[in-house]
Amino acid sequence: MFSASRGGAREQRRLMTGDSTAPAPSSSRRLLLPLVGVLLLLAGLRLVGGFERLLFAPPAQRSTGFHLAVGDGAVDLMTRRFETRDFFARRGTRTGVYPPASYAMLWPFLASGSVSFARWTWAAVLAAALAWLSTACARATGFREPLARLVFGLLPLAFLATSAMIAVGQVTAVVLALLVASVPKLTRAPRSWRDGAVGGVLFALAAVKPTMAAPFGWLLVFLPGSFVPAAVSAGVYGGLTALALLLRDGGAAVVNAAAVTAPSGVASPGPATAGAGSGILALATSPSRDLPRLFAAGHVNLQNLLVDLGIGAPWVMIAPLVAVAALGPWAWRHRRDDPWILLGVAGLVARFGFYHRVYDDLLVLPALVALARLVSGAVERPGRERAAVPPGIARAASAILVASAIGMLLPRDFPPSEIRMPANACAWAAALALLVVAVRPGAVGGSDAPDPLSGRPEGDESGGDGFAPATRSSGREAEPFAAPGPR
Repeated sequence: MFSASRGGAREQRRLMTGDSTAPAPSSSRRLLLPLVGVLLLLAGLRLVGGFERLLFAPPAQRSTGFHLAVGDGAVDLMTRRFETRDFFARRGTRTGVYPPASYAMLWPFLASGSVSFARWTWAAVLAAALAWLSTACARATGFREPLARLVFGLLPLAFLATSAMIAVGQVTAVVLALLVASVPKLTRAPRSWRDGAVGGVLFALAAVKPTMAAPFGWLLVFLPGSFVPAAVSAGVYGGLTALALLLRDGGAAVVNAAAVTAPSGVASPGPATAGAGSGILALATSPSRDLPRLFAAGHVNLQNLLVDLGIGAPWVMIAPLVAVAALGPWAWRHRRDDPWILLGVAGLVARFGFYHRVYDDLLVLPALVALARLVSGAVERPGRERAAVPPGIARAASAILVASAIGMLLPRDFPPSEIRMPANACAWAAALALLVVAVRPGAVGGSDAPDPLSGRPEGDESGGDGFAPATRSSGREAEPFAAPGPR
């Protein structure tokens, strides 16, 4: 899969460690320090703004329209809260947006206590997920310069999507953290059945939002070389589904009593209308004239594109499923390649395939980490050995990485959405194309010498799961955000 001559690998190492034209570490730091300052400022402003809306803005109120909650404060959190309580109370005709297992997972956090309990509990969950994502992404880039890793640690905190996700109380960061955490358990060698089981449990929990997790399911099936993770995941998800249905249909008094009691400070739930959100299932039967209203806030995805072209049900639901199915053969063929490239491609398929709003732009994050690994030379080939990245691919990855990050850092109203959305779509499409090209036979070659970034001796695969940080070694440092080699 990854193939290159020994001479090419030696040249790659020379360019990355001994080329006199490479920038000195001090010049890299001079470039990175202002960037760190800007990202710290953006992260602070956006995290404070997001958590302020999640915790302190007046909570969203129940609506009788398609959207179950309306208002400024934690609107999606309140929507999930209303849905979860309605599901277990079997209230009205609403069937909810998510499957039963999702409501079983959300119940302890969102519906078991007061509104304040739900808001503060979910804020803590989001903070923990973001902290873990920040650390994991920084370590996985393979950059040896600490400031470069710090930049990548700050990116997921400074994105506009992160602030929007926190403000409405979405599950995006939690799902992404669970997906990223599951992959080392599926790829690390030697791997015990316990690792596979833990990976399967993490993936089952990530399926709380199926339109995010679905494309990653191919990695669960193909990466481990064992059916244990997939079987465990299916068992856990099936168990959660059975539990949710049992509690709903078995008449658990505490569940139903809590579900029909209106929380203080929130309007009492009114009767559900016949047309009120039957969720995703409603899309299969909704008239074409209603689809623009249902997809109004989405952008840069296949479903919105079809709606804009006037194409209605059932194709609006079939098209993303076809995209996920098409990912399967590719994931099988490249199951032994760098796990972050597989994560990146799966994340982009999820982002492009299904209806998503701005808060789900975080699905692009694994692809950005994969691009960074191409720039730093941390990409792994089959056998978990480092692979030599051709300078052309590294330079292209650097350019796409910068363009994608800038598009996700800019404020909401600048540039206008008519410019921002096509620009982001082009950058993400370029990232998808480059990641697919990078794992083609002969595109990225393997190295047979000591790793210039990590300092590991030949044949040492410690930390080779693609998630361990590169350590300092002798020789000149590679430039953090540019392809190795002469400028």
